[in-house]
Amino acid sequence: MSKGVERSVVWARLRWLAGVLGVFGLVLVAQLVRWQLVDSADLSEVARRTHNRRETLDARRGTVYSTDGRVLSTDVYTYSLSASPAVIEDAKAPELADRLFPLLGLSRDGLITALSGDAVWQPLADGLSIDVADQIAGWEQPGLYLEARLSRAYPDGSISEPVLGFVSQARDGYYGVEGYYDGVLTGAPGAWLGDMALSGQDAPFGRQVLEPPEDGADLYLTLDSRVQYVLWRELSSALEYYQAPSGTIIAMHPRTAAILGIVTLPTYDPSEYGQADPSLYEDPVVSHEWEPGSVFKVITMAAGLDAGVVTPESTFDDTGIFELAGATIRNWDREAHGTVTMKEILGLSLNTGASFVSTSLGADRFYDYLSAFGFGQLLGVDLQAEARGSMKRPGDGRWYEADLATNAFGQGIAVTPLQMLAAVCAVANDGVLMQPYIVEHRVGRDGVSETEPKAVRQVISPETADALTRMMVDAVRDETEAATVPGYDVAGKTGTSQIPIPGGYHPSDIIASFVGFFPADDPQLCILVKIDRPQAGQWGSEVAAPVFSKVASQVAVLLGIEPSSADGTRVASQ
Repeated sequence: MSKGVERSVVWARLRWLAGVLGVFGLVLVAQLVRWQLVDSADLSEVARRTHNRRETLDARRGTVYSTDGRVLSTDVYTYSLSASPAVIEDAKAPELADRLFPLLGLSRDGLITALSGDAVWQPLADGLSIDVADQIAGWEQPGLYLEARLSRAYPDGSISEPVLGFVSQARDGYYGVEGYYDGVLTGAPGAWLGDMALSGQDAPFGRQVLEPPEDGADLYLTLDSRVQYVLWRELSSALEYYQAPSGTIIAMHPRTAAILGIVTLPTYDPSEYGQADPSLYEDPVVSHEWEPGSVFKVITMAAGLDAGVVTPESTFDDTGIFELAGATIRNWDREAHGTVTMKEILGLSLNTGASFVSTSLGADRFYDYLSAFGFGQLLGVDLQAEARGSMKRPGDGRWYEADLATNAFGQGIAVTPLQMLAAVCAVANDGVLMQPYIVEHRVGRDGVSETEPKAVRQVISPETADALTRMMVDAVRDETEAATVPGYDVAGKTGTSQIPIPGGYHPSDIIASFVGFFPADDPQLCILVKIDRPQAGQWGSEVAAPVFSKVASQVAVLLGIEPSSADGTRVASQ
């Protein structure tokens, strides 16, 4: 090829290359123009995100206090420990394990394995206290990382469960107060926004914005920690002594329906709810129903007296049998007691007499009174998972005429322990049913919010309540000496209820109960004791009544309740 031809080929190639470069340059310029004029906002956002860091700041969940100021539930910082074995020299793993295993409660060999190798991230332990975390942080050991997080702590352990409920790892409240007031206790998280240098560290002169979290409200309960401890101790002792698997004690102020103490056993530690039997999460006081037995005769007698179908001195000829619609009712002792007054029916706890009162009322009036006392409906207490109970009445399809006779002595009707106590408190409160509550006040961003006691309705007249109180005082004095409290007139009633099973009732297991209030002339405290399936003792008078006496005697001193009189003989005032 001649030199002229070669030069021609070279120039052609150069022109082609120049053209390609020119086109590329035009495309590049066009893209730059697009980035500058069209996509600048989007690219700025990408850059901002790339060089900004956002961290969520947890809000503190509100603290729950007892009425006497004791912390029942609160947030604390705990720490998780992780390791990066790739950063830790394998030769140092045994030495580091020697220092860690006493603090973490883990095996030395397991820690050596976890700390060795090339793994980038290895979780080691959760829930470490600040003391342990400070000790580990003081080592300044490369490859060990501590992370703080808020968790829920319950200083009294299981004593106030399940009334408190628990808080999950996701910071959600479940059951009891934690569940019912979850939206009040939960605050709003905040955030920290900051510019980040190319090194990944905070830019020294960068923009930093703090959005502070809003903490949740604190709750102050009506629960008295001193009363709570007495209830817990006496119930624990009773279950052991009477060989019973479970039980409940509730204490309430009859004038306000403020709940002073609730204890249910067995229970669980809310800090370790994940290891507990889920059946223990619900509070039996509000969530579980039972056929109350003879304690319900107080309600039947209240209805009969208030409607005017009987008076305390009205008589009934007890033959030991009462028949209605093919059902035969017998007394608990299988005896006939002859001519008895209504006062004696209550004191002797005669099933036949209670059936006489309910049938004298008639179905409509009887069940209207039960509804007015709060049975078969929600009380509206501020605890999660409240049950309505089960009350059949004419027209339901499941009701039979014989139910009118059996419901009168607490059989075939199911109530919650709180419903039963609230109804008896209405008798103590001049016939006025109050709505039970457990939060006294709350303190939050909007200040203090007090809970005002709420009257639901006047169920029976003050005169009826007074007459029935006198009858209940006599019942305790004459028939239930084990429930007496030195220095105080106690109005109360025992219960021994059968346990329903498919096809009938359990042949031997029972539930023993006692419900009462004192001082009878000016009631300040109402208590219900319920002991399930006791094996040592088969009657409410010998199982539940003594527990009531022990609890009432101690709580009266704690609360400074004045005695009925110097010799303890005064009954309800005229």
